[in-house]
Amino acid sequence: MPKKAEVLQLFLFFVLLIFSLWRVEREEAFLHFEDEGLLEVLVEGPAVEEGGRLRLRAKVLSGDFPELYGKKVSIILYGAEDIPSRAFWLYGKVRAEGDKVFVSASWKDVEGPSLRQRSLREGYMERVEEKIKDPQVRALTLSYLFGESQELLPQDIFYHFRKTGLVHILVISGFHVAMFFFILKYALPYPYGVLLATIGTSLYVIFLTPQDPPALRAWLMFLLWVLVKLSQGVPNSLNILLFSCSLLLLFEPSFVKSYSFWLSFFATLYILLGLRIVRREENSLKWKVLNSFLISFFAFLGVSPLLWSFTTSSAGSIIFSPLVGFMFLPFTVYGILEIITFFSLPAFPMEVMGKLILFSVKVLSHFDLDVGIPLGLKQAIFLSSFGAMILYVWGIYRKKDRCASNIFKN
Repeated sequence: MPKKAEVLQLFLFFVLLIFSLWRVEREEAFLHFEDEGLLEVLVEGPAVEEGGRLRLRAKVLSGDFPELYGKKVSIILYGAEDIPSRAFWLYGKVRAEGDKVFVSASWKDVEGPSLRQRSLREGYMERVEEKIKDPQVRALTLSYLFGESQELLPQDIFYHFRKTGLVHILVISGFHVAMFFFILKYALPYPYGVLLATIGTSLYVIFLTPQDPPALRAWLMFLLWVLVKLSQGVPNSLNILLFSCSLLLLFEPSFVKSYSFWLSFFATLYILLGLRIVRREENSLKWKVLNSFLISFFAFLGVSPLLWSFTTSSAGSIIFSPLVGFMFLPFTVYGILEIITFFSLPAFPMEVMGKLILFSVKVLSHFDLDVGIPLGLKQAIFLSSFGAMILYVWGIYRKKDRCASNIFKN
């Protein structure tokens, strides 16, 4: 039988899911207008030049439209060749159509850089640009460690990661959070190491990442897991996932329409449910190696329907993710040490490891294993949800079989 706590957490998640969807659609129903005004924006991703104009994505920080604060907008600057800084003021025409907001202005209407104080994350990224000379490794570092837009990667590198299905490795998620935690945990004896690791990991996610859904989800899950362990409890990873995502929807309802939120949710859900049906051999080296490929396989199953709703997915990621993931281990460790020391260590090891990773991904990209089935968004969500239900029920019966086997053995 399903555990009562898991059923209650699932019910809570669905209630908050429906509430978030209602709240977001209600707000978007009133967000239809055309007007002119002053906006302070923070650019996210590259500025693309096309036919005498710049096209870019940005987040509204302040200005004449309070209802747009914190929202992402598409900006077109006519006659502009560059922008004064990542954060700047402009006077433009604003057109809001529900969840889509468009701003257009002339280069003459850009009123100069914002006077806001530079963030800690921006200070770190400037330090990376100073220290790492190789432009490709520099772009990889900014994307991998600081969650900078993957669109900033050179086109050929982004193509190689997309072709191999390895773009997800560049997204700040559980791997980054876990590595940061364990490096700091062993810096001091217990329990001070755990306290240092919890504080350090929290500071990393809050101040050095763009706080996208995958990073926040991983951070919340890890915090809850640590709290349960410290209270001498037994963590239930499925409950922790559902509760973490419920908290995200409660405080940020707009995540309900975020692809990154759902990709992160279904990838983690399938991994947790999939590993329940696998017979584990905890102390076996063979199991530890196999486990990495199983994680990759279940994550692929979980996210593929959603990916098929707007692009293709690469079956090669099942094999490539563990292989390239192992290569990212030393790169991640050294990168975290660089963050702790404000990039004061020699950059040479980072550049060598980065070039090796990029070369390996380029080689693997020659194996074309793209899979695509035309699906609508609703069909994709139904398919992923139905698959998760099958894995959950399967896990219950597998647990019964294992219990019965143990009884007969004894």
